[in-house]
Amino acid sequence: MKLAAVLALILLTPCYIQASVVILNGLSHTHTLSSVDTPVQGVIRVKNEGPKESRIVVYRQDLVPECGKGFSYPQAGSHARSLGNALKTNVDEKLLASNEEYDLRYVIGMDKDKTSPGTYWEVVMVEVGEPIRERQKNGIEVSSSVRYAIQVIVDVASFESPELTYENVTFNKVPDQQGSLNITLKNKGVFGIRASVVLEVYDASGNKVKTTEPINRMLYPGHCSTFEIALNNLPRGKYDCVIVADTKQDLFGSNISLQIE
Repeated sequence: MKLAAVLALILLTPCYIQASVVILNGLSHTHTLSSVDTPVQGVIRVKNEGPKESRIVVYRQDLVPECGKGFSYPQAGSHARSLGNALKTNVDEKLLASNEEYDLRYVIGMDKDKTSPGTYWEVVMVEVGEPIRERQKNGIEVSSSVRYAIQVIVDVASFESPELTYENVTFNKVPDQQGSLNITLKNKGVFGIRASVVLEVYDASGNKVKTTEPINRMLYPGHCSTFEIALNNLPRGKYDCVIVADTKQDLFGSNISLQIE
């Protein structure tokens, strides 16, 4: 007996997947406005790399990074800094021929009530009509529905670097690893900013024994983002650690002690 499962795969960051339709010019588009009287225009470049026709469906949703809860995708206009109905696309669906490239165009006419300085955002969802089917070893056929969440970000007025705070730092045991450090940062300002987080690890003698690779996340105003840092190949013992969040405008640090058993 053949069993089937359906998965919805939402892509917020670039990654490799055997999808027939791909986004060519990135999953984040940022615009700066000195005045809300000036409309914003942009292009999301889509390509069907598959051997046959593929249909895409286009719609808009909010992206809300809730502290400690991950992302949610409510209806557009669900919060004060949503672009709401100000963001419009030129099509709601499109049939792409094999190897066809298509410019999905959008325009943003900011509402007059959204003149306060800061960041406003929304996502354009591009859903591939035909799911990807894969046969697993246990005989289950998995159908993955691919949806790209393209973040459209508008900064109104002159940028002001926001304050970031450490909301939570936890150590979690992970199978086949020593564990992972989950670091939750919150943006206390009105402008969104991208932060890069690294962990510096020092032994009991004060020698630096490890610096992790940077992890980059977008931090939206009033919301959180969690950075998960894998910890491997550390001998048992107690370590002093420094967490550094770098926004290229400011550095935000925090000290913690870590016991590896």
